[in-house]
Amino acid sequence: RLTAVFEQEGISAEADAIAMLARAADGSMRDALSLSDQVLSLGEGGITAQRVRDALGLVAEDEHLAMLDLIIERRAGDVFGTVARLADYGVDFTVLLSEFADVLRAQLAVVLGGQMPEVSDRLREELPKRATHFAAGDLLRMLSLLVEIEPHLRRSGQQQMLFETLLVRCALLDR
Repeated sequence: RLTAVFEQEGISAEADAIAMLARAADGSMRDALSLSDQVLSLGEGGITAQRVRDALGLVAEDEHLAMLDLIIERRAGDVFGTVARLADYGVDFTVLLSEFADVLRAQLAVVLGGQMPEVSDRLREELPKRATHFAAGDLLRMLSLLVEIEPHLRRSGQQQMLFETLLVRCALLDR
């Protein structure tokens, strides 16, 4: 539906950007249009994935893939530098947690041989390459850890520490 609205208004939009807006709006067309207005207010031109990331405080897919690689390679000590760099960029940790949950969920779908949920082309290409490094049970436990930490993260003054702890726990998870 967003694609049709953009075409009707003469606004160019990348497919990945439209998908990001739809996910961020969580099924609400009104929210999707409001978020689109935010993106468009940031400058001239069409709606690109980078403009959506900038406007909504989203993290690039490569950052999520790097976090998956930290977990795969069990490099728990590297978590702190990675998360500190994201904090320096001003990332919203509640948004980051939600995005990382989507990535883990998509990775689980790949491992189980199911239909991958709506993700970017980059993730659609990269997640299958990592599938052999994860067991479904491990991904389920990681998602459970994420769900467990989510309510605490939202109201914590120590969001960075909670997110670091989550990634360290995932990296050190007995497999």
